[in-house]
Amino acid sequence: MTQHPPAAARSDLDAWREEKWRNAFDADPFFQRLLRRHLGARASDVEARCRALGDRIGEGFNRLVMESNRDENLPVVRRHDADGRPVEEVVFHPDYHLVGREFWASGVLAVLSEPGNEVVCGALAYLLDQHGEAGHACPVACTAGAIKLIQKVGTPEQRQRYLPPLLETDYERRLHAAQFVTEVQGGSDVGLNECVATPEPGRPGRYRLSGEKWFCSVADASLFVVSARLEGAADGTRGLGLFLVPRTVDGAPNGFALRRLKYKLGTRSMATGEIELDGALGESVGPVEDGFKNLVGIVLDTSRVQNALAATGIMRRALVEARHFAAHRVAFDRPIAEYPAIQEILARMVVATRAALATSFRILAMTDRIDTGEAGHDLVAARRIAVMINKYWTALAATRTARDGIEVLGGNGTIEDFSVLPRLWRDAIVVESWEGTHNTLCAQVLRDFAARGLQRPWLDEIEGEIGGLGAAPLADYAQTARRLHGRVEDSIRSLLGADEVTATAQIRHVVDRMCRLTDWVALCQQAQWDLEHGGDRQALDALEHSRLVHLEGADPASDPALISLNRRLAEAP
Repeated sequence: MTQHPPAAARSDLDAWREEKWRNAFDADPFFQRLLRRHLGARASDVEARCRALGDRIGEGFNRLVMESNRDENLPVVRRHDADGRPVEEVVFHPDYHLVGREFWASGVLAVLSEPGNEVVCGALAYLLDQHGEAGHACPVACTAGAIKLIQKVGTPEQRQRYLPPLLETDYERRLHAAQFVTEVQGGSDVGLNECVATPEPGRPGRYRLSGEKWFCSVADASLFVVSARLEGAADGTRGLGLFLVPRTVDGAPNGFALRRLKYKLGTRSMATGEIELDGALGESVGPVEDGFKNLVGIVLDTSRVQNALAATGIMRRALVEARHFAAHRVAFDRPIAEYPAIQEILARMVVATRAALATSFRILAMTDRIDTGEAGHDLVAARRIAVMINKYWTALAATRTARDGIEVLGGNGTIEDFSVLPRLWRDAIVVESWEGTHNTLCAQVLRDFAARGLQRPWLDEIEGEIGGLGAAPLADYAQTARRLHGRVEDSIRSLLGADEVTATAQIRHVVDRMCRLTDWVALCQQAQWDLEHGGDRQALDALEHSRLVHLEGADPASDPALISLNRRLAEAP
């Protein structure tokens, strides 16, 4: 055995750190091809924008994010100013604001000023989210939800007043939003909410809100989107309205108090708190009787898509960290990237990341088609189901992929200041719970199938995409897609024929099959585009890996071809 002294090992670590900081856009050819496919003639301009962002959010940006996430630098509440006046402020480490400037300057929110820019917004968010929450991924998601809410159901006066500052790229002048829904007695069961909205005499459309909100992320927001029960309204979700509540009125806190900030597992540099409302002045947004409908259909829908982008960013960063580490870490005379066990982990990470990207940008492209009038009600219905199952599936994949990255780094992977991976893993677990837990999302899918028949447009949309797959070399993969589609359709039919208890027990397993089908079709579509545009056969490797591992349950013992397939995928950029 040859010697590999400590000095050489540290030199290897230096090389790892230098190599992994290549521009995140330039280093991601799969993502580049995905954008070209969805953006067409617009791709070159968006690529230039993404490349410029990649230059700005490299190693120096990473240091700022890590510093603002240290225990001693987490946000705190300041209740009063120097003269004892109430301020109810959240105070952040200075590096937190430096990070925020880059998030807002990227234009990730500004592009939403015009319809048809969801793919562009998603591209910028994906690059930013490779730093995990970074304190600002959730504020961006919540602000995007407020933008869309006001664009779709706000009054002309609300659009004129709120949209310009919500779309602002200057961090110092921005208006950023939060959504306060959860109450201590009802998390997913929003119908139990008791926060009350009382009409303000002589001011039509204005209300005074009183009650407790238990889980308030972006507790420093300038504008709160709040669910509250109209005074004397019906029980359950039917009685909930949706309101815009500014943080301050005439320079003073607007009838609210921050009880405390939550001490969370992940997303720690972003402030999440408990808030008490005591006569906070708000205004209804959209018809008051449509409050819950707009909350779920616009606000939570937006956050669920952003949640999936956060998951893909986490997955890509974990892959970059792990692959480059494996290339430089020497054990028993060889870089660990040469060992089949490591190649198997890296291959799994590659395929999972590509599938998550392909399915998430499929949804963004759907949204652009809907928002620009290129699609109708059937795609709206299909997209509703797609958003929910994709949020569920990508969140699970993010946690697994971050954990895989930690395994590749070994003991080093558990050290908070050695790499980003421990924080990514913690953020990923939070991503799993936000905007609907797994069981909540699956239960909603079941309700949408049983009460609204939305399985039909979802199945039809997937079937249409399968029909667009070409001949060889994708003919066999297209046939596999048709078989998977048939099995999923049979599973849904059986589900809807079962009694309530049985259906509830089955739904998550059915959703898993739906997600596998969606992964497969999305990867097939991208592989077809790659081959038609002069790409190599790497996309077919990802499909073959998915077929063997996920559809057939093969392993290297039952199919030795997996060994060379894992090696090729592990080496793919």
